[in-house]
Amino acid sequence: MNDKQLEYFVRIAELGSFRKASEALRIAQPALTRQIQKLEEEIGVALFRRGNKGIVTTPPGTLLLERARFIRRQTDQALADVRAEGTVPSGVVTFGAPPSVAEILFARLSRSYLDRYPQVKLAFYEGVGHLRRWLLAGEIDLAILPNVRSIAERNVCIENLVREPVYVVGPPGRFAPGATCVWQDLIPLPLLLAAPPSTVRGWLDANLAQSGEKLRISVETESLQVQKHLVKGGLGYAVLPYSAVHRDHAAGLLSLCRVEGWLMDRGLAWRTDRPLSPAVQTMIEITRSEMHLLQAEGVFGTPDAPGAARER
Repeated sequence: MNDKQLEYFVRIAELGSFRKASEALRIAQPALTRQIQKLEEEIGVALFRRGNKGIVTTPPGTLLLERARFIRRQTDQALADVRAEGTVPSGVVTFGAPPSVAEILFARLSRSYLDRYPQVKLAFYEGVGHLRRWLLAGEIDLAILPNVRSIAERNVCIENLVREPVYVVGPPGRFAPGATCVWQDLIPLPLLLAAPPSTVRGWLDANLAQSGEKLRISVETESLQVQKHLVKGGLGYAVLPYSAVHRDHAAGLLSLCRVEGWLMDRGLAWRTDRPLSPAVQTMIEITRSEMHLLQAEGVFGTPDAPGAARER
């Protein structure tokens, strides 16, 4: 398999047509077909099949397409890094964060970064439990990761930025102002949680394993907005960090009960086994600044007293 065959394959997959791909690539369609046939013979699987709306990838073809796009992104970034050496930031910065942080951080980062460096392209991704894997696989440059103290990955630098309390979230009026509870109080409640390996679920499962108790989970969803919508409708209780609900709470749309002794760390992580482009280095500096500003504005609430238990 050579670079040209990979380029042909990606273009056909993206356009869904050999004819359109041959026109875009300026190569005769029979020659293009022969190149794909050689590629399929070399790797021993069919890469395309005919669907209702044209050519679509087979399962092996879909996997190859994902890998090919990743290789192309890495190649483009490498070229941008070389060109940008000693100059202003350029290229692409890929950044992942959990929904609760993405909702409050990404818009601010876009404004602060692109006002100064409009030539940089920003690619933001939300993830629940997948961010560490994406970072280690090289699919993203930076990630906001929770539970900083339990992460000991080689070739990964994690800088703790903020710490925030975790709350049981109920409909308006359910909890009195300043209400607190312990995590065991969650056991009888109908809960609306993200599935493992989310941070909240992992913390609860670790404590449940020691106690032998079981949670009453009514709905599993990774969507932060769905969780809050269901809570407002009186269909259950969510368990979320303060940043995820501070606006709704201030507007009187949700009530909160603080879980005593439960703090969630928020750290900025990047890989150390490859050089950081000027664009990524600049994003690290801007992220530090914006996260500290958000903390000063009260978006992450007030941490517990020193010595309180933290995530495991």
